[in-house]
Amino acid sequence: MCLVCNFTKPAQGSAMRTATDDNTRQMRRTVGLSRVFALAVMLAFLFCPTIARAQKVGESAEGLAVIAAMERALVQVIDEAENSVVSIARMRIPSRQALELENRNPFQQFGNVNRNQDLPSSLDFVPNDFGAGIIVAPQWDPTRRMILTNYHVVRGGRIDGQASADRSRIFAKFANQRGYDLSIVAADPRSDLAVLKIESDKLGGNLASFKAIRMTTNDVYRKGQLVITLGNPYFIARDGSASATWGMISNIDRRPAPAASRHEESFRKETLHHFGTLLQIDNRLDLGSSGGAVLNLKGELVGIATSLAALEGYEKSVGYAVPIDSATRRIIDSLMHGYEVEYGFLGITPGSIKRESLLGKGGESSTFDQPSAAYVQNVFAESPADRAGLMRDDAVLEVDGHPILGDDDLVRLIGRMGPGVSVRLRVWRHKQRKELNLVVELGKWPVQDDENIIATVPRWQEWRGLTVDYPTARYRYFQPPAERYMQAVLVTQISERSVAAQSDLKEGDFISHVDDTPVRNPTEFQRAVRELKGDVRLTLVERPPVVLHAQ
Repeated sequence: MCLVCNFTKPAQGSAMRTATDDNTRQMRRTVGLSRVFALAVMLAFLFCPTIARAQKVGESAEGLAVIAAMERALVQVIDEAENSVVSIARMRIPSRQALELENRNPFQQFGNVNRNQDLPSSLDFVPNDFGAGIIVAPQWDPTRRMILTNYHVVRGGRIDGQASADRSRIFAKFANQRGYDLSIVAADPRSDLAVLKIESDKLGGNLASFKAIRMTTNDVYRKGQLVITLGNPYFIARDGSASATWGMISNIDRRPAPAASRHEESFRKETLHHFGTLLQIDNRLDLGSSGGAVLNLKGELVGIATSLAALEGYEKSVGYAVPIDSATRRIIDSLMHGYEVEYGFLGITPGSIKRESLLGKGGESSTFDQPSAAYVQNVFAESPADRAGLMRDDAVLEVDGHPILGDDDLVRLIGRMGPGVSVRLRVWRHKQRKELNLVVELGKWPVQDDENIIATVPRWQEWRGLTVDYPTARYRYFQPPAERYMQAVLVTQISERSVAAQSDLKEGDFISHVDDTPVRNPTEFQRAVRELKGDVRLTLVERPPVVLHAQ
C-alpha cells in the first residue's frame, strides 16, 4: 500500500461511479482534447501577436510555426530523457518456481490478465505490483548507476546484501530492452522514496552506459510551469519504452486529499507529504505511474510522480509529484549512501493560532500581518527549542524567512531540514509583546516506524560493537508524558560477541559521558571515542556506569 495515500475510500463511491462511468470517460476524453487544443491556441496567441488579428488560428503560418516549435521541444525533451526511465515489476515467486526462474529474464514471463495466479507462460502477464524508476548517479561517483523510485512500488522487495527467501524479486526493464534484477539499497517510508542497486553481475553490461537523469538545482516552482511525465501506466512500458504525458503545475505545497470517511484513521499523517510538500500536476497519472520522472522543458528532473488519484480507486485527471528541491536532494543523497534518512526536530508540541487570537493576547503591538501562525503548546525540557529560548505560548511566524501559517507548515519545514542544522525562528512572544529572533540547532525527529526503514549502511560508525544515535532517534525511547530531551546519545544497536555485548549495556540506554567528556549527539560521541585505546568509562542516564575494555 502506498504510504502517501493510505485513505479510506468513500463508502458509496463504487455505486456512484458505476452509474456514470461511460459518461465520465467520454467527458474526460473531450475535456482532454479540448485542453490540448486550447493550450496550443493560447501559446500561439502569446508568442505570435499577429495571430490575434487573424480570423482563424489555422490560417496563420506563424501560429502553426509556434505550435510546431512547441511540439519539437516536447519531442526533444522526451527523446533525451526517456532512456533514463525504466519500468519496474515486483513479483513474489512461488517457492516451487524459485530455482527454475533464478537465471531467467522475468520480462519474458509476464502474460496473464489474472494477476493473482503464478507466473504463466503467456506474454501478456501483468505483475501484481508495477511502476517506474529513474536512473540516477550520485555526485560522489558519477560513473555509478542506481534507480530512484517510490518506496511503495518496491516495498517487500529484496534488500541489498541480505537473504531474500521471504522477499519479492524486483525487476527493471531498460530502454535498450535489457532487464535486470534490483535490490533495495535504502528506503524511507516518511518520504516514500527508495534507491535501488542494479544487479548486473549475471547479465553483464556496462552500467555507466545508461544515461542518468539530470536533476534540477532549482528550489522554486510556480503554478503554470509546463512539465512532462515519463512513466509506466498499467505496465504499458513493460518493454522499457516509457510512456509520456504533459501538462502543467497546478499547485504547490499540496497534501493528499483526505477520504470522504471521517474516521480518525483516514486523517493520520503517515508521511512528510501529509504536511503539504507535493506538487499537484494536471498530467493524467494512472496506476503504474508512480516512480516516474516529471521533467521541465530543459529535460531536468523536477519531480517524482506518484499516482495518488488512481490509487484511491477512481479516475481523476490529476497527479501528484514529490518535488526535487534541496530537501529532497538531501533525502536522495542519504538513500544513495544506504543511510537512514533523518528529519529535524524542535522538541515542542505545536498547534495553530489565528491572528485574531494573538491580538487578543497582546498582539496589537506586533508588526506582522499574516493571518495565522504556529503556536507553541508545550516545550520539552532541555530540547533544542528549550535551549534556544523558545517558550510555551510563543507563536512561530517564520522559519529562515519562510512564513509559518500553522503547525503543518512548521513540522514540514523543520523536518525537511534535518538534524544538526541551525535555523532562525521569528517568534511573537505575547507575554512581552515583542518579536524575537531565535537560532535553534535541530535535533532528530523520533522514528516510530523503524521496522519499515531500510538502511544497508550505518550512518554512524560502530565502536567496540556499539552504535549510537540522537537521543530522540526512536520514539519508543522518547515518549510523552515524560517529554524530556536527554542530554545524551541513545544506544540503538549492540553487535553480538562484541566488547559492548560482554558489558552491561543494552539497547535503549542513554550515554551522557565518555570518560569525563559530555556527549549529546552522535558527532560528539564519535569525536570523543576516536582516539581512545584503553578501558573507557561510559556514564549512563539513570543506570550505573559501564566500563568497556580495550579490544
